[in-house]
Amino acid sequence: MFKMVMLAILLLLFAGFANDAQSSGYLDHYGAFLAAHVRGGVVNYAGIKADMARLDATLALMAAENPEALARPDRVALYINAYNLWTIRLIMDHWPGISSIKEAGGFLASPWKRSFVRLGGRKLSLDDIEHGILRRQYPDPRLHFVLNCASKSCPPLLSVPYRGEVLDAMLDARTRACLNDPVGARVDGGRLRLLRIFDWYAEDFGGRDGQWGFVRRFAGPALGAALDALADRRPVYDDYDWSLNDAPGPWTSALVGADAPPSGVGADTPPSDVGKDAPLVGVGGYGPPSGLAPGQQPLGNGAGSAPAARPERP
Repeated sequence: MFKMVMLAILLLLFAGFANDAQSSGYLDHYGAFLAAHVRGGVVNYAGIKADMARLDATLALMAAENPEALARPDRVALYINAYNLWTIRLIMDHWPGISSIKEAGGFLASPWKRSFVRLGGRKLSLDDIEHGILRRQYPDPRLHFVLNCASKSCPPLLSVPYRGEVLDAMLDARTRACLNDPVGARVDGGRLRLLRIFDWYAEDFGGRDGQWGFVRRFAGPALGAALDALADRRPVYDDYDWSLNDAPGPWTSALVGADAPPSGVGADTPPSDVGKDAPLVGVGGYGPPSGLAPGQQPLGNGAGSAPAARPERP
């Protein structure tokens, strides 16, 4: 009996070590790929074309992950990383000769509806990840600022992976960086002008009446003062530039920190002790993220509480 118990313990330990090694392997490879080919939100597709073996090897490591075996923050980070890297793979299927991701779709299907993403033994589309999984199972408006659609107006792609142990801090940092960039939010002519994402996914931000409040919670001093002075808080939305992110785009201040972990994330960051089924409220139990309203949980419980609407992109 004692031997059987010890054997069971050893098997459990080995399974844990194997999962850690697998996750670390995919993140290390993905991090090296991003560091080599992404800088200041610009993707070097020409460089990737000469490095396709590394791209496909990284995708294979990522595809071997079992999302359901991961703690919730690691699971969400995996889906974010998969969306961003498979989007690059989609572009490479058509590069050179493509100037927008919208050219990567078929005659009857948009690029976001193509089922080409391999993950955890499943074949998914980008829409499946964004709308069917992330927005439905883990509703959090900050996710809109970390998913990259290979376009100039899209929130910039980081040159580092998203990691579960610091995911909450990364979501907060990227949302704050994007909203304090004039492309994400600004006051102009007495009106609040927002990135078109707020129009497409209005309900994720509390509806059109709640968008001023969402932006205000993340606003720095300059933007905050301008927001407070508005007589009309109704937002208007800017046009979206769908051209490929292979050259510098309109983003400026949002690029600060895009090539390194956000401030406060690193060796001195408290380690996460969030369990597999714990909600992601302040990773590691260190309090709620600063950008969310009191009592608002940033990530759902996986029960499908958020709408899975698929807004039609123009």
